[in-house]
Amino acid sequence: MKPKLLLPKYIKKEKQKRFEILERAADLGFKIFGSSAKELFKNAVYAMGYAQKPEIVEQSAVGALIGRLRGRRISEDFLIESMDYNTLLVDFLSEILSRSDNQNAVFFDVKFNKFSELKIGGRIYGVKVDDFSKNIKAVTYHEVDVKESEPGKWESQLVFDI
Repeated sequence: MKPKLLLPKYIKKEKQKRFEILERAADLGFKIFGSSAKELFKNAVYAMGYAQKPEIVEQSAVGALIGRLRGRRISEDFLIESMDYNTLLVDFLSEILSRSDNQNAVFFDVKFNKFSELKIGGRIYGVKVDDFSKNIKAVTYHEVDVKESEPGKWESQLVFDI
């Protein structure tokens, strides 16, 4: 019997990256990753929030605490239905972007209570802001292709008009 290799508690397993920023000329592109379609959608919300206000999203746990202390924390329910994962992702992010503009808030987290290829529902979380680092005009369908590239690895590209 081989002895178990025990790692010190302070050494953490490397987390899968959430997204990459793609170099683009006239818009803002991301490649989004997840271990499931649900996690990919969650990481897409995080990436969009990061584009709008990176200093808040990078410190989301601290940002949530600060937002709660200042009364700036916000959460809203949603329900989106669409015809496939690609359309569902764009419709979902477009709805969040609209609420972000209306509420002057950056949303960076989501909890799903419904999740399928045609329908998602749950609650989005964020904080109110005074301004955005980048003003996203629209979520585009350009290059969106939600797919499982290999078992347990989902990805898609996203392009935002800025």
